[in-house]
Amino acid sequence: YSVLPDFCMLSSRVRLVPTAVRLVHSLIRGSSRSFMDLQALLSSLNDFASLSFAESWDNVGLLVEPSPPHTVNTLFLTNDLTEGVMEEALQKKADLILSYHPPIFRPMKRITWKTWKERLVIRALENRVGIYSPHTAYDAAPQGVNNWLAKGLGVCTSRPIHASRAPDYPTEGTHRVEFNVTHTQDLDKVISAVKGIAGVSVTSFSARYNIFSSFCVY
Repeated sequence: YSVLPDFCMLSSRVRLVPTAVRLVHSLIRGSSRSFMDLQALLSSLNDFASLSFAESWDNVGLLVEPSPPHTVNTLFLTNDLTEGVMEEALQKKADLILSYHPPIFRPMKRITWKTWKERLVIRALENRVGIYSPHTAYDAAPQGVNNWLAKGLGVCTSRPIHASRAPDYPTEGTHRVEFNVTHTQDLDKVISAVKGIAGVSVTSFSARYNIFSSFCVY
């Protein structure tokens, strides 16, 4: 389905489902145009969540770029770009696909019709559709996915395990978040809360001196 949100509504989404977003004039101050230049849109996305927040191992940013100039009238949002989602994006006349998880991660030695990821690239280029992925940049951004998960725990405080590489936000987090509690009974509540969050698993756990406990989640 198509929606017409302003950019704040677009950028506030934490979990993306296949959705087509038509870019309206509210995105371009003082302009009545119903499109944005690709580079201008990428700049706006980076202003919301700088790619410098991303983990060094991650593959983020513009992954597939149509030959310039390229204007974007319809931005398609999805959590995972599959072949089925690509078909839907093309049906909705998408000019740029924002996929939370990067569909291209490891280097490709060739672009053929053999694998589904290669076919995604071929179809994107043939139809002049860009592909952008923020992934861990959205996780670690101020008020991003990590902070959103932490708010649901209630009984504890959180802090980044590693300092952010973004110069303007040195205290922000990365892909993993450490939660600290002062009482073991609070820790039991936190573990139960985390286990109840879909798609989140406890990756390590330790208890120190019976008064300080911590664990990490992805």
